[in-house]
Parts: sequence; structure tokens; C-alpha cells
Amino acid sequence: MVERIPQTFIDDLIDRSDITEIIGKRIEIKKAGKEYKACCPFHNEKTPSFTISPEKGFYHCFGCGAHGTSLGFLMDYEKLTFIEAVEELAKILGMEVPKSNEDIKLSKKQTNLKLLLNQVSEYFQSNLKSSEKAIGYLKNRGIDGKTAKDFCIGYSNDSWDDLTKNFGSTEKNIDQLVEAGLIIKKDKGGYYDRFRNRVMFPIRDNRGDVVGFGGRIIDEEDDPKYLNSPETMLFKKGYLLYGLYEGKQEISATKKVILVEGYTDVIGLSQYKVHNALATLGTATTENHIKLIFQKANDLTFCFDADNAGRKAAIRALETCLPLIKQNKSVKFLMLDKGSDPDTAVREEGTDGFKALLKKSITLDDMIIDICNSSFEVDSLTGKANAAEKAIHLVRQISEGIYKDLVVEKIAEHYGVPPKKFMAGTLKTKQLKVKAKGDTGKRPTLVHQAIKILLNKPSLAIKLNPNVHLKYLNIKGIDILNDIIDLVHDNESIKVATIIHHFEDEKLRNYLADLAVEEILVNPEELEIEFDDIALSLKKANLRKELNGLLEKAKNKSLSKSDEERLVELTNIPKN
Repeated sequence: MVERIPQTFIDDLIDRSDITEIIGKRIEIKKAGKEYKACCPFHNEKTPSFTISPEKGFYHCFGCGAHGTSLGFLMDYEKLTFIEAVEELAKILGMEVPKSNEDIKLSKKQTNLKLLLNQVSEYFQSNLKSSEKAIGYLKNRGIDGKTAKDFCIGYSNDSWDDLTKNFGSTEKNIDQLVEAGLIIKKDKGGYYDRFRNRVMFPIRDNRGDVVGFGGRIIDEEDDPKYLNSPETMLFKKGYLLYGLYEGKQEISATKKVILVEGYTDVIGLSQYKVHNALATLGTATTENHIKLIFQKANDLTFCFDADNAGRKAAIRALETCLPLIKQNKSVKFLMLDKGSDPDTAVREEGTDGFKALLKKSITLDDMIIDICNSSFEVDSLTGKANAAEKAIHLVRQISEGIYKDLVVEKIAEHYGVPPKKFMAGTLKTKQLKVKAKGDTGKRPTLVHQAIKILLNKPSLAIKLNPNVHLKYLNIKGIDILNDIIDLVHDNESIKVATIIHHFEDEKLRNYLADLAVEEILVNPEELEIEFDDIALSLKKANLRKELNGLLEKAKNKSLSKSDEERLVELTNIPKN
């Protein structure tokens, strides 16, 4: 039995490769002493800041911070997975990649699932041709036949066992349908179709293979309105964007992306020759979504409704973007009129009219000011100071560089504060001011501060996920904090008393009760800002702990495939 790809093989692969040759075949490089220089392929620049060191087998961009080995370059430049990059580099060097039987089985399984999903998509498309009500729905939405064909739109029959009858002839086929998320197993035996009487939107990966579906009701009394495939080995909502395959040419040419909320928005814009719109799959914008977009584009415009839901989505999107923005990346916001959406707007305004609206998008710095000003009564000095504090907190999350300096300068000017003084007033050194019994004067820990805040405002716990953000932390009180966060995730409106009562240990209950009644000398408006600051520090500590653990594994040659991929990902996260 062949074992997994050995770390020694990967090390040997990198050691043997000529990084100048690997990079030089893909971009123009010039000799500069012992090193080579080039204009960075990962951001726009006129003066070369991309340096290649043959001696070190390493590249580094002093402009955007991109760095890595020949293997990392192939991953970033060719948009390959870790395994794909290993295979490509091995191919270049004439080496054979050792693969485990498990890898082979997994790859075959994924291939078979994609084949099934592609076949089902074709079946849904054939169904559409004979469904008058589905065709009628598309016509009412203004979607013509060509657009429907371009996006492979289909229709799932109004049947509980249609897919089982047509694609489930064997037990193996049934298992595949279940694994693909197309049918659901009943508690008492048997199966039923997940999608019934819905217009079907296939979701395709970068290569055009179907990995999942979104289904929209035709009969308005049905529920839910939109239904997506469940998470599978192929369908990961946090890593996929609808329309990416269909719009890849336009995005590649323009380096611009418009991020909207729904399938029909993407389709409607495409029909009016706006081919660079993408949509998340029924979930909020994630860091992975932003990273994926910034790999392919430099200009990102969020396009939302101007209602409360749209505004909340815009705020969440802005907060997600901030740590990922660099000087070569642009983020803007187009807030449409209340009651409008991108699909409606482009039909009313036409292609040129919609593009004119895009030019009026709000820049990231103006959006920060708008969000902060709308959160407080800025007509008063206190309100203005609170708005400025919130702006400081948001700006702090932007990576260091010229872009951040310019944003600071503009926002500081808006609030009438010199830039140096503005940033000097950040919450970096600010500690939670607690009047506690038996105060020893010792600096409270981050965990203590987090628990204290959550016992005053539990809803803030939604900002942290113990299984993601705190997974590797092993510090005093972290188990208590995790329990509190889990309780809030289960019930966002949970009362503090209920949280305290959850814990069986009497001493712990008493401790939490005392903590809950201790006075917090922070304005209620600042409480969320305090927690965000603490949460960010905890997240960073967790990442450091995870990275150190993986480095130790690497030292001991005990990294798994997923560990290797994660290590590459973590080492490419900017230190700031």
C-alpha cells in the first residue's frame, strides 16, 4: 500500500526546483545582482518590487507582501490546490508523486459525484423545456432563453421520487444521490427528492463542473423560497460564488467584481451585458469569498438594497473586508434605492444607466464614516467622539501601508483630529475598566474581559465561534468562555441568569454572578468596540497557537495532507 505524500518528497521537490525558471516562464523577470526582479503578478505596479532569490529558493514582494517557494507560486499564480501544485511541479521536474490508495479513492469518488451532478443538471434542463409554468416564471422575471441556456437553468419535477427513479437504479447510485445532496433518506426507510417543483440553478466550480444546486419555488405558497444543496465534499458555501465560472472571462479582462445577494441578480445583470456579477450562496460574505475575489480582481463593489437588511449586510461585508484590503485592492458600496435590487435596477436603468450607478458607489473610507456617524448623535461632542472611536477600531483592521495611511488621513480630517493623534487614540492599549471585589491591580486576562462583557451583553458572543476562533487556545477560563458562546449561539436572546444557571459548579456560579454585577466603567456604546478588540486578539492568539502546532508537526514529519494545506495558508497570512 502506497503511503500519503511524504514530507521528504515535498521538501525534495522544492529543493530541486529552479524558482527562477518556474516564475520566469510565467512572468517577465530581470537579473538584479544575485537576485531577479519583476513587476508583481499579484498586484498592479509600475516599479518592480517583486524579488526572486535563487539561493534561498524564495520570492517576496515588498509592495503587497506576497511570498513563498516555487510550490507556493504555482498555487497563487495558477490558482491550484496544494496537491495540484505538487503534481504540477513534479511533472515539470519529471518526478512521480507517490499517492495513497485513499487519495486515489477520494479523487475517484469526487469525479463520480461531479459526473452525476452534471448529468442531473442536464436532466433538469431537459425538464425545463416541457414545463410551461417554469418557463412562465423565467419569462416573468425577464430571463430569456439564451440566458437560461448560458446559466444551464433547469426545472425539478413536482415529484417526491423523480431522481430516484431516473438515477437510482442500484444501491450504489442511491448512495451517490444521497452524498451529492440530491435525495434525503427517510427515518422509516426509503428516500425522497430534496428539490421538487423548483427552478434549478446549477452552481459550477472554476472548471465548469456542477457541484451543487440552488432551487427557487414557482408556487409562492411553497417554502422555503430558496433552497440550496447541503454541504458535501464538493459543495462548500463559504468557498463558492455563484456566477464565477460564467463570468470568469469578463472578470479576468476587467479585474472588477460586483457582489450581489441572489442568483437572479447575477443572471439579470448578465443579460444586460454586465457579466462580472457574483453572488454568495445564501450565506453572509466570508473571508474566503473575499480572498477568492481578490485572487481574480482588484476592484470589488458590493451592491445591496438600501433597506435595513441590505445595510446590515453592507456593514458585515465591510468588517469582513478590512483585514484583507491592501493598497492595490479597491472596495466600494452601491446602496440601491429602497425596494430595489440589482436585477430590478438594471432593467429600469439599462446597461449604461446601471454602469452610471456603479460610478456613484461609496468608497470604503466614506462607508466607514457613514456607518460610524449613523451609529451615534454626531451633533454632540460626545457622539462625535464615540463615532471617531468606532472609526478608529475599524481602520485598525486594515493592513499597514500607504492605503491605510491615506484612509487614516481622510477619516481623521473628517472628525477634526490630527492623523497621529487620531491613531494614538486607538483601543490598542485600552483595557476593560472593571471595579471588582478584591481587585489586586493585576491586568485582567483577555478571557476574563470577554466573559465580563458577555455577562453584560451576551449577544456579542455571535462574533466568535469556539470551533474556529478559539479551537487551539488552552488558557485559564477558555472552557467557560466557550460554553457561554455556545449557549448564545443556541439562543441569541438568552438571559444572563440562564447562562449562570447553566453551570453546575456552585463556586463557578458564584464567581460568574459576582462578575455579572460588577460595574463596567465603559459607555454602553463602547462595549461592542471593546469586545471586538478582545475578540481580534483572541483570534490572533489562536492562529499563532495553531501555526506553532503545525510547525512542530512539520519538524517531526507528521503533517497530514490537510495539515500541509493549512500550514501553507497560515504562513501566507500577513503578520499584522
